[in-house]
Amino acid sequence: MSDASWKNRTMIAGGVLGTLIGIGAALLYVRAEEERLEQERVAGPQHKPVSPAALLPIAITVLGTLKQIASLADRD
Repeated sequence: MSDASWKNRTMIAGGVLGTLIGIGAALLYVRAEEERLEQERVAGPQHKPVSPAALLPIAITVLGTLKQIASLADRD
């Protein structure tokens, strides 16, 4: 048996095994995600409260935009 022969077989076996494990993991993920989506559909929409920390950057952006729009009217 040559050096390349066992290396090639090992690489092929590892690739096949990795592919099978990857497919199995993907199937489990898809099944879990389908179950989660079905539970969400049955439960209906659930509103999550928005924290002030999340609103602050939006408010600053809106105020900055309004300031820029207002400055367009200044024709100095």
